[in-house]
Amino acid sequence: MGKLQKLELLRDSLVEKNATFLFGAGASAPYFSSLGNFEKILSDENISWQGMALIKSIFYDLCIKDNIYLSNYMNENCYCSDKRELMLNIIYEYSRFIHNSIEYLKVRNSRISPKRINIVTTNYDLFIESAIDKILNNNPRVFFNDGTNGYGKRILSSDNFNKTLLYTGIFDNYSNEMPSINLIKCHGSVNWKEHKEETGRSKIQVLIERNLLPAINADIDITLNEVKKNLENGEFPSVKTYKELIRQLNRDINDDLILLINSIGEYSQSSLFNLLSKIETLQIVLPTKKKFQTTLIEEHYFNMLRLVSYELEKKQSILVVFGFSFNDEHIRDVIQRSLNNPNLLVFIFCFTDKNKAEIISQFNFSSSNIPVNIIFIQPEDFLVKEVPVHVFSEEEYDKSNYTIIKNDSRVFIYSKVVSILTNNNEEDIPVINFSTFNSILEENISNKYISNTVDESGDALE
Repeated sequence: MGKLQKLELLRDSLVEKNATFLFGAGASAPYFSSLGNFEKILSDENISWQGMALIKSIFYDLCIKDNIYLSNYMNENCYCSDKRELMLNIIYEYSRFIHNSIEYLKVRNSRISPKRINIVTTNYDLFIESAIDKILNNNPRVFFNDGTNGYGKRILSSDNFNKTLLYTGIFDNYSNEMPSINLIKCHGSVNWKEHKEETGRSKIQVLIERNLLPAINADIDITLNEVKKNLENGEFPSVKTYKELIRQLNRDINDDLILLINSIGEYSQSSLFNLLSKIETLQIVLPTKKKFQTTLIEEHYFNMLRLVSYELEKKQSILVVFGFSFNDEHIRDVIQRSLNNPNLLVFIFCFTDKNKAEIISQFNFSSSNIPVNIIFIQPEDFLVKEVPVHVFSEEEYDKSNYTIIKNDSRVFIYSKVVSILTNNNEEDIPVINFSTFNSILEENISNKYISNTVDESGDALE
């Protein structure tokens, strides 16, 4: 299937079918750093509890801590992070995506499919909530459903996702279904906490004013400053700085590295123990083999998987995947089973060309036996032409209309929607990032998203 056929099928399906979007960590990158070997390290049979506490603290520092700035953005419009511009750019892309989705819902025939999309995400962050706030400020005729019910006390339940909202005339002489967005956070969220009813049964309560991060952030700074001081004082000759420790943790795991992690953890075990008890109060699913810390988050997780499975089993359904690695075996299994539904179409956006093979290797089918209802969209689909360097003409291919990537001998000319990433080898490679994803969705949309975000100087941010 050619590029144009894929994209036409995608856009037609978004208008006609029940649509579910699955977002992974790639959607919120690069605002949050990563600890790619997190699961592998914690699964090592030789790691001690002190080593586990250290790794979980580092994971919090890299992947959770900076949510405090998103919380401040939502509550106080406060910009106190050196990553402020990056944060605003990612909120912009999420807002742009939600706007594009609503535009598709506006022209959908609600007699065929409800004017509703599902956003399923494994991210704990508050980017989507921040974007929704921006959208609702300008378009109140959208129903945002995060699965909660209540006002001062918002309790999460999967039953709350099965709602449709109608907008009626002043005299009730007509009614129109409002576009609605379900947000399904199957790995939990940084602004959730456990709530116990009088019956003793636990549920998840969603906080409105403040999340649970400020106190943990203060403790993480104290604990990791202690770790950094021990490293700088030469207590561990093989690693001198915190940044070097992170680099080693993202390399190949071996017995010497596990021994080093255990030793560093032992030096700060008292503060790590107290910090870990606070981190584990967060209602989130950590990316480990044993994913769950409480039965409450486990129950929620599997309820959300069941809900996603039901959506994908419906007639005339579409799943669009962006920024997701398919490392979560439970979600991967749900999608694999759902591919048996002949009415389901699955579109997977690949960040780089090599990601397609990596994703296929996660499933129980080979590259020569891909189910007909799964469609990959990757940078090479947007390759316009490849020419030798000596015949390339910059006048013929203006960079305002194309994305140009050169190597020593060849020039690769891509559609303008493709973005460029410089890898660790300082090579430019084509990628489908969030901006590319949105450009693809909005190509046939006349009402393009315009941000109203401004910085202190009064200039609009895009």
